Amino acid sequence: MDADRRLYVVVIGDIQGSKRLTGNHRYQTQLFIKSSIIQVNEEYHSLIEAPFTITKGDEFQGLLPNLEVAFQTILALERITFPVQLRFGIGVGEVLKMGGRLPIEMDGPAFHRANEALQVAKRKRCWMSLKSHDHQMDLLINTIFHLIQAIRSKWNDRHFKLYWKYKDLGTYREVAAEEGVTPQAIGDILKNCRAVEVKQAEENLFRYFRWLNQQIFQSNPQLVGGEEEGIPL
Repeated sequence: MDADRRLYVVVIGDIQGSKRLTGNHRYQTQLFIKSSIIQVNEEYHSLIEAPFTITKGDEFQGLLPNLEVAFQTILALERITFPVQLRFGIGVGEVLKMGGRLPIEMDGPAFHRANEALQVAKRKRCWMSLKSHDHQMDLLINTIFHLIQAIRSKWNDRHFKLYWKYKDLGTYREVAAEEGVTPQAIGDILKNCRAVEVKQAEENLFRYFRWLNQQIFQSNPQLVGGEEEGIPL
């Protein structure tokens, strides 16, 4: 059966440290992840090619139309499942749908690359890794992922919650009003933990992914050359 010649993005995720979970704690965590996946599928149903589905144990996967939507859903999953820590492998490539609607019924290079990327994330103990047909693009994006992680590794729960409020509300003043503190206090916290830089990095990734949508996913190029050539940046 021939693969669909357009490019897709496969996201495979799992729970960091899942092997340390035992008994009822493991069961409750799995239920929590399952309900979070359902919520993201409902929220992004019009954008997702194939819904996120639990495939084995603590692992789940979904099929997305491009990197912009993939990054969007990953950030949503990460936020909804907090404080449970997830890890993601992202694969770009063709897909064999084989008449299926669920990711578990599909195959192809995008799935293989996503699995390879997840193994890299596990080995390097990072939150996210990407593998495509373009080594240079992977290097650029993965470097930004790793730098974001390096900053966020120093955050506590309050830093994450304030960061998400800042993303939602847009100003220190509005966050401060909800928190019952001064805008200066919120600004100091977010600046000291480099949350402003993380926000800028995420926004720049989204800009780059939107550009890639036009260059790669919408133009439907024929892939030639091999892993080291790929798409010019």
